[in-house]
Amino acid sequence: MDFIRKIVNSNDLESIVSLPNELKNKKVEMLILPLEEKESRKNFKPEEFKGIINMKEEEIKKDLTDMRKEWERY
Repeated sequence: MDFIRKIVNSNDLESIVSLPNELKNKKVEMLILPLEEKESRKNFKPEEFKGIINMKEEEIKKDLTDMRKEWERY
């Protein structure tokens, strides 16, 4: 697989990618790799999965509400 590896100044990347403070004003290594899409994603048909879950809508909503209550809020 072909790829590009280059050392660049992180300031040059700020217009493309937001960087954490720890990487700002430093030299960083940049890797560019081709994206390999899997064949299964290209042929994904959501309608084939209709009815796959045996839960009622009320149960799903209650589970989601309970999970969200467990999350830390800031």
